[in-house]
Amino acid sequence: MRIAIYDLDRTLTQRATFTPFLMFCARRTAPWRLLALPIWIVAMLGYRAGLYSRTALKRFGLRLMTGSASPDRLRSVGEAFASRFIANPGLMPKTMAELKQDRRAGARLVIATAAFEFYATAFAAALGFDAVIATQWDGDAIPGGNCYGASKKARVLAWLEGEGIPRDRASIRFASDSFADAPLLDWADEPIFVTSSASQARRARVRGWRVIDPLET
Repeated sequence: MRIAIYDLDRTLTQRATFTPFLMFCARRTAPWRLLALPIWIVAMLGYRAGLYSRTALKRFGLRLMTGSASPDRLRSVGEAFASRFIANPGLMPKTMAELKQDRRAGARLVIATAAFEFYATAFAAALGFDAVIATQWDGDAIPGGNCYGASKKARVLAWLEGEGIPRDRASIRFASDSFADAPLLDWADEPIFVTSSASQARRARVRGWRVIDPLET
C-alpha cells in the first residue's frame, strides 16, 4: 500500500495557519477580541523565550481569541477559514504537484499536522485527502498535547495500527518543511523536505532527505 503523508503549514499552505485562524475566528464570532491581539503577540514571544510549551501557548491562544466557542462552532468557522486561506495566501505549487502525483498513483493521502483538527479537516476535505492526524481540542484542553515532533510520529503509528496497516506492507512518503518533523522524515521510506532556503536544503540533504522548493512551478 502506498501512503503519502503531508504536513500542513508551510508545506501545503504558503503561510502558517494558527494565528490567521485566531484572527479570522475573532472577526467572525466576537470582533472585540481582536483588541487582545497584542497580548497574543507577547505570549508568542514568551514561548520563544522558553517560558512555556507549545501546548500551553496554543490553549492560551484559543481561550484568548475564541473564548468559549464550542468545537462545533470552531469547525464551522474552520470551513470558511480553510476556503479563504486556500484562495489567499494560497498553496505551495511544487508541493501540490507532488500531491497530484500521489493521487494519480493511487496513494492513500493523509495530513499529519500540529494544526487543530477542527480546521485541518476542512483543508483536507478541500484538497481531497483521505485522513487527518492533528491536534485535538475538547473545548477547554488539548488532549494528548500538541501533534508535533515525536508526538506526531507516535500518532501516525497509532493511526496505522488503527487502520490495520502493517508498517512492512506500506510504502510511505512524508513531506514537511520543519526539522521538528525529523522523527517522521527519518522513518519514512521517502522523506521530502520542503524549503526555499539553501542552508536548510543542505542540512536536509545531509540527512538523506529529498528536497523540493515549494514555490517552484
